[in-house]
Amino acid sequence: MKKLMIFIFLMVAISLFAQYPISLSVTPTNITYNVFYPAYFNPEEPDQQPLLFRLTLNNNLGNNNYILQCTMQWQDSFAEAVLTPDENVPDIVVITNRDIIVEAGSTLYFTVSSNFDDFLDDIEEQIRETGRMPDGNYIFTIQAFEPGHPGEENYALSNKEICVFTIISPVSISLITPGNPIGLGPAIISNNYPNFVWFSNLTDYTIRIYQLEEESATAEEIEQLEPFFEEQNYPSTSFLYPTYAPDFPYNKTHAWQISAEIQCPVATETYKSIIYLFMLSSEEGEMNNQTLINFLTQLNIEGINELIALIEGGFSFENMIWEGREITMDELNDILEKISNGELTIKSLTVE
Repeated sequence: MKKLMIFIFLMVAISLFAQYPISLSVTPTNITYNVFYPAYFNPEEPDQQPLLFRLTLNNNLGNNNYILQCTMQWQDSFAEAVLTPDENVPDIVVITNRDIIVEAGSTLYFTVSSNFDDFLDDIEEQIRETGRMPDGNYIFTIQAFEPGHPGEENYALSNKEICVFTIISPVSISLITPGNPIGLGPAIISNNYPNFVWFSNLTDYTIRIYQLEEESATAEEIEQLEPFFEEQNYPSTSFLYPTYAPDFPYNKTHAWQISAEIQCPVATETYKSIIYLFMLSSEEGEMNNQTLINFLTQLNIEGINELIALIEGGFSFENMIWEGREITMDELNDILEKISNGELTIKSLTVE
């Protein structure tokens, strides 16, 4: 009985797979970019467009009496292209987005009509604000139909293939702890293995730590130095200095910086943070205004900007109370790490 059930299942599966005379497959099905410019969709220069996907069409229909419908949707904005094959289209053909997002005319073995220009007009306001395509999911859907019936499922001649590319605009890399920006002097730390914490929405970070001979070195001069320590392709926004790394000598100024690659279709850009300075001391460092500002900047609480302005204007503080007790610099750093990793959310802050 079990063998009979398996046989029936296989027959159903084969039947489902073979129900369409045309089969489509697309690669990749999903890709993410940080930056995407509308010029990449320029229908007048299809060869300059990035390759977002490749579609393979396998025609077992016995003729070329079909059309390909390609739609693209972002939120409520919608575009459509219809590809009509001529008699010379081979049974197996590869089509890319370059062949689809073009003005009316001939491409490969197809005649293409599209309204992708109208799609760009729909999101023109968002493009004007940033110069880039707005964030979100751009969903391409491709399917073959009988001529004259695009989008009507009863007239579908192929499976439906979906390709999604996502845009997530990059957030600049903001260092939190340890250290002070250049010009404020190094922050004093007492932990031989400090936790480096920063904020951004990128991935695959590179952390570089430099040992300085001159505390007055500029950012450009520091970036020319050989790193004291370097970690590449790091996925998180907090990095615990490892025990296998070289020890920080006492009373020696060190600098650190975070960088990450920006994903865009035709080139690679690099984002860099500013540089922070710190110094290892045998004594516990006092909490300073810059550390507190770094902490407050990450809190999405009403009144934070006014509080930061007061601190930057010269107001000082004596201590910080967390859950009813005074905390040390190291404890504050632990809290910063949890906020950066999304493990902790601050709901309220009281200043006395």
